Amino acid sequence: MQVTVENAKPSKRRIQIEVEPEKIKKKKDEIVRKIRKTASIKGFRKGKVPKEIILKAYKDDIENDLKRELMIEAYEFVIQDNKIETVSDPAFTNVELNEEKGLSFIATVDVKPEIDLKEYKDIEITEKPIEITEEDINKVLDQLRDAFATLEEKEGGTLENGNIAVIDIKTFTKETHYPIKEFGGENLHVELGKKQLVEEIESNLEGMKVGETKNIEASFDKDYPLRALKGKDVVFEITLKSIEQKKIPELNDDFAQKVNKEFKTFEDLLSDVKKRLEKNKEIEEKERQKDELLDKLLEQYDFELPESLVNQETNQMIMDYIKNMYYMGIDVSSDEFKPQALREKFEPEAKKRVKATFILLEIAKKENIDVSSEEINEVVSQHANAQRKSFEDLYKEYQQNNVLPLIQMEILGNKALDFLYENAKIDKENKQEQKQEEGTKTEEAQK
Repeated sequence: MQVTVENAKPSKRRIQIEVEPEKIKKKKDEIVRKIRKTASIKGFRKGKVPKEIILKAYKDDIENDLKRELMIEAYEFVIQDNKIETVSDPAFTNVELNEEKGLSFIATVDVKPEIDLKEYKDIEITEKPIEITEEDINKVLDQLRDAFATLEEKEGGTLENGNIAVIDIKTFTKETHYPIKEFGGENLHVELGKKQLVEEIESNLEGMKVGETKNIEASFDKDYPLRALKGKDVVFEITLKSIEQKKIPELNDDFAQKVNKEFKTFEDLLSDVKKRLEKNKEIEEKERQKDELLDKLLEQYDFELPESLVNQETNQMIMDYIKNMYYMGIDVSSDEFKPQALREKFEPEAKKRVKATFILLEIAKKENIDVSSEEINEVVSQHANAQRKSFEDLYKEYQQNNVLPLIQMEILGNKALDFLYENAKIDKENKQEQKQEEGTKTEEAQK
């Protein structure tokens, strides 16, 4: 076998391979014997069809199998023999098969970029002070009061901001009065002021009385995000069936005991709220520090990324985004969702993710960081619970679709980032400000 490996790009290899005729003859005999065992040709018993008949009847199949199997075997041998670390499937071109001269073809494949690791320990990051404000505390308390509020029917009067309206909505086209069944419903509970409905409806509800029906005309342009209303002139028929109002509990010892039986006083509740807020903000600050750490790490490197991986990551981000928008009822046929616009939106982040993955995996390799089968199983188990599938079924599915290596890479990357964080140099924000002040004073002194 003759092999030539060229650097088409820093992250791509162009491999020219020539297979000798003897290998072709041997492989062709193997394929013919395999077909002969199951071939069904009138006048012959299975396994007894003459070779000449097989060659004639299955000529195209034999040639296609011959090319495919020889190329895959030769390619895999060259990759292993030359220790080429590939990150994509190969593209085969310039395929020429001649049983007298041999097989020649070109395999083009993306490869793992060569990374010369720089110093990755003691990366300096800032630690911002954690502050719990009165506004933070009041927000949580308001959410708790809202969650424990009771509803009571409002007797008489009109619908006001903060009331719960129980309404029926029917939607029709303005000109033909044809029903638009995709937008409407019965006994819908809507809290006025929370913007739970389209603006054209909600702005007209206040002041309605129980039993009243109101027709609201509205026009929506072609770029309106909801598919059912996009580009239409419509009439909403709104019937107010009942009004409920919230009875918000007072902040006292009784309320604290309703939230948690272990609380004896309101001060116990307040103390718990502060602790939880502090813990959540500590988690948020740690994640922010990790993002800052990763950004500083990425700034140190500049290497070409494999196109196939960037495209794959970009496409996955686009698919997830479109799926989420579709389930929210957003019209995904507008200009905002055109392929080029979405690619421009998500490709920069995709490049950042791919670049970070390569660097973190290289650090993990150098630091002998590994992933156990138990860690992979734990992630699969979490996915199975979320998807309401059995662990065994999902694990088998992931094996078939080659998802397990991707999970392993993600865990490995996270562990490498945790290692960097543990070895980072963390400065409190006020120290950073002090350094800047000292630097300014030094500059002024030098001047």
